[in-house]
Amino acid sequence: MNPLFPAPSRDDLNHYLNLPLSSLPTPSAILHLPTVTRNCARLVKTTQSTLAIRFRPHTKTHKTLELTRLQLSGLNHGDVIVSTVREAEALEPLVREGVVTGILYGLPLPPSAVPRLSALRDRNPSLDVTVLVDHPSQLPGTGWGVFVKLDNGYHRAGLPPNSAQLQTLLKAIAASGAELRGFYSHAGHSYSSNSAAESLRFLADELDTVVAAAGELGEKGEGLILSVGATPTALAAEGMHEAAERIRECGWTLELHAGVYTLMDLQQLSTNPDGVGWGDIAITVLAEVASVYPERGEALLALGTTGLGREPGKIAGWGVVTGWEEGKEWDGESKSGWVVGRISQEHAVLTKEGDGDSIELRVGMKVRIWPQHACIAGYAHGWYFVTDGEKVLDVWVRCRGW
Repeated sequence: MNPLFPAPSRDDLNHYLNLPLSSLPTPSAILHLPTVTRNCARLVKTTQSTLAIRFRPHTKTHKTLELTRLQLSGLNHGDVIVSTVREAEALEPLVREGVVTGILYGLPLPPSAVPRLSALRDRNPSLDVTVLVDHPSQLPGTGWGVFVKLDNGYHRAGLPPNSAQLQTLLKAIAASGAELRGFYSHAGHSYSSNSAAESLRFLADELDTVVAAAGELGEKGEGLILSVGATPTALAAEGMHEAAERIRECGWTLELHAGVYTLMDLQQLSTNPDGVGWGDIAITVLAEVASVYPERGEALLALGTTGLGREPGKIAGWGVVTGWEEGKEWDGESKSGWVVGRISQEHAVLTKEGDGDSIELRVGMKVRIWPQHACIAGYAHGWYFVTDGEKVLDVWVRCRGW
């Protein structure tokens, strides 16, 4: 347990089981289990059946044991990526079960993380803990597996593939006694895509980046893992058959990685992936209407940035209110005609979406909102209420802290 963020046990939350969603406290984060399961299966099918490449799921979006298990279902390995040391520590129950067998710490390694990652390895001798590096000072020493983070044009982290800095780092890895496992690229700027074709171009740039770096090693690079991906590029990956085959012929192992594909959100929907729509967003945030203002066509929610997030996107609003209404059947994809038009710390103002019809809002009414960014919206909550319709089937506790 992280003393700064003590989490309840699953048993502490059992009293919510079988309750109708409308009786849950607000704000609450809700996951639709059939949609989560379908989203996980989509990329397993793409990578295992269509492309025959590795897929390494990222757990940073949801930070739960249950969804990690779903992500690994259908894969022939137990390797995942985390974005915090706390996420790695929280996965230890799955490590002991043999479900998780490898953890990649997924950002260039801050030296202060090494003691806790070392302790994680000591507690779990069979666990393969690997790290990302993009500077010689980050190297953790002999006996560690490392991936080199490359910059594919996103300019958040990593080294250019044909740079003197990369050559310096590769020499330092060899001298340190660490084992070079491969090269890692993340096309975070693919979130700006407007079509699957555009996402595929971002993926092609990623592939060019990792291939260029691996090519610098010649025969010494044979067998390396070339890991690429982000949810927009992963959802377009069916179009990279020829590139995947060329990489195999060179003796490298191609790996795709992604994380928010599990839940989806407005940011992902705005990239217009093929075959994905409103009904594929598995996360909603339940909130209560605090007041209504018919004269100006607005309403007030008892929900703000702390429960929903405050990231913009190409779809208007800080969130979109779904068409769900208590006691009525909802198809999982219809909208209400309202969006979160303005937002403060603990308040949000609902405004009408265009000139079309909208449902009538009442004080005390509960609504469900699709967030712009599932990772940020989820982090505001200690657990997810899991449903397949109108009642709580399960409660998935998130790990908290860093």
